[in-house]
Amino acid sequence: MLFKTIAAYVRSSPILFSLIAAGGLFELLFHYLSALSYKYLIDKALIPKDAKVLAIIVGALLLIGLLNVLFGIAGDYAKAKLGSKMVFEYRIKLFKHMQMQSHRFYEKFRLGDLLARYTEDIPAIQLATIQTLSSGLVSVLSVIVGLAILFSTEWRLTMIVIGGSALLFLPYRLLKARSLQLNEAYLSELGQFTGSIDENIKSYKVIRGFNLGQTMLARVENHLRTMLSIGVRRNFVNSNLNRLPLLAISILGAIVLGYGSYLTFDGSLSIGSFIAYNSIFIMVGQSLFGVTALIPAILASRTSIQRFQAVLDWRPDVEEQGRLELREVRREISLQGVSFGYHPGELVLRQLDLSIPATGYTSIVGASGSGKSTVLQLLLRFEDPTGGAVFYDDENIRHVDYASLLRQVGIVFQDSILLRGTIRDNILVGKPDAEEREIEEAAKAAGIHDAIVGFQDGYDTMIHGQGDNLSGGQRQRIALARALIRKPRILFLDEATSALDPETERSVNETILSLARNRAVVSVTHRLAYAAMSDQIIVLDKGQVAESGPHDELMQGHGLYRRMWDKQQGFVLTKGGNVHVEWNRLGQMPFFGGLEPDALQEISQSFATERFEAGVLVVEQGDEGDKFYIIVRGTVDVLIRDAETGESRKVAALEDGDHFGEIALMYNVPRSASIVTQSPCICLALSREDFHPLMTRFPSIREALEATLRIRNQRSAAQ
Repeated sequence: MLFKTIAAYVRSSPILFSLIAAGGLFELLFHYLSALSYKYLIDKALIPKDAKVLAIIVGALLLIGLLNVLFGIAGDYAKAKLGSKMVFEYRIKLFKHMQMQSHRFYEKFRLGDLLARYTEDIPAIQLATIQTLSSGLVSVLSVIVGLAILFSTEWRLTMIVIGGSALLFLPYRLLKARSLQLNEAYLSELGQFTGSIDENIKSYKVIRGFNLGQTMLARVENHLRTMLSIGVRRNFVNSNLNRLPLLAISILGAIVLGYGSYLTFDGSLSIGSFIAYNSIFIMVGQSLFGVTALIPAILASRTSIQRFQAVLDWRPDVEEQGRLELREVRREISLQGVSFGYHPGELVLRQLDLSIPATGYTSIVGASGSGKSTVLQLLLRFEDPTGGAVFYDDENIRHVDYASLLRQVGIVFQDSILLRGTIRDNILVGKPDAEEREIEEAAKAAGIHDAIVGFQDGYDTMIHGQGDNLSGGQRQRIALARALIRKPRILFLDEATSALDPETERSVNETILSLARNRAVVSVTHRLAYAAMSDQIIVLDKGQVAESGPHDELMQGHGLYRRMWDKQQGFVLTKGGNVHVEWNRLGQMPFFGGLEPDALQEISQSFATERFEAGVLVVEQGDEGDKFYIIVRGTVDVLIRDAETGESRKVAALEDGDHFGEIALMYNVPRSASIVTQSPCICLALSREDFHPLMTRFPSIREALEATLRIRNQRSAAQ
């Protein structure tokens, strides 16, 4: 594999290769002529005392030495340029490949693994390639030329040298498999270590807030200790790959000295020839050692090439091969008979048909796992359906030029991540060639212009930490301006306001509503209070359209939308930022059902408001259950930790109106799952000291909870 890489670079850079080869050849010529000169220096100049011959020999050596230096400098420059070019091309090739990938690629190759390709694998490939092209090439040629000279000088002694040379490569045969295994293990552990560092940096607030410093330190230290252990063994094996050939050369050297001296005593070799032979043998031995010294680098590069190629062999889920220019969308975008699953045999969408008008405000809603976010992925062609097709007007987007599709759409994600640079730079992401007038128009349309000009540096204000120096509403409005500067025919919103506080969310949604007058706005959301403002609401359930229509019509239907709506109602946000749950909303919960309004009113006053940022561990599996939670706003993941592997897997997602923690609270047992916030959350919490007296005063609460527990156990057994 390495030699294919070398051959490719020789073909692509013949001039650089020629300079490297010329430098190596002149180095080889200088060393061998220097060694051979001993024979003529002693036999033809020193013993006969011939000054003319001495002058010719010294002058020739000086000339060859000068040429060796000049061509060596040229070769060094060529090696530096070729090596840098190689690293650049490999890194840009990997980066371009990563740009085309979907989330499945990043599930397979985590950040630490990919960074290890950049920092370890590519440099290892470059090092082995350049060493093989330079010192490796010179060493091989030196061995061939040296053996030819030795054979012409004394063939019997040379046959012994050739036979003994096989010993030099015995360590390679013995240690090759072990070296490859340790290289792979070390790089794999390096990827996990790099991933832990990345996680520690990105989650520093959670780590500090939950006092997880020692836990993270122990995890990182464990990776480092494993790398230390593997590194010691790997370096020891590689040292033996160098040390053992040196022993073989020492043995051969002793044989050459002994047998060569015997031939000199016998008169078969002159003193000058013996000295020259021994000098050339030393050079051949050094060259043989140079060849074997490349073995650790070659083995490391073999592992690195395999790891690098494994990433490049991962084919993108979406092949951007369309050539048709997408005309301006005027009627609708639609999914026709679309089926899709992220994993084989696990369909998220099943023969889905839906149509979205090219003007007006459309919301796509549904419970977690219903497929609403997947629909957005398909509409943006982040994924391709496994069955059916996505159309913009009458054009199947598989067949259109992807850039022409993106020119007609704008997207605002839930995570309003801003890039490094100024506010102006971030808005220009949507249209790099936009004029200052267009930037300000987009900012005004997004309702952020006045705030920007109020900053000391205005539009030149630098963004720090993906927008940490701005409020959530400001970040989201800049992200909206970034989308609007494109003047998109279709504006997609992916839970675009769910991370904002209620007041800011209301203001941003009013801005978005005004934008729907002259374009299509497609919002994927679980927040029904704002979906209700839409011209059309599409309700998904288990990958299919359950209902569609305007809010009033769906409310009269008493279907899934009405049940979702009722679940999210009954929460009142006070001016002080606290939340109050209405007594009739509590009555909808099975374990509070049937209680008198006075009792429900008393219970509602026992809840306290708690707020959590995204990525926060609310409860941990195995911890004592001390609170019952109702999610007022936000989404959380339910994670179950495997007892054997210790790995956590997502089993469910909860959102506005859902609740958790009542079973552990009732029985005083450890939490059966961990809860981690997916977005900023506002929750109502009821503590154990308030909950238990309620069960004593109102026995029906305990009875309902026990019934709920029996149902959950039956479902678990069925699964």
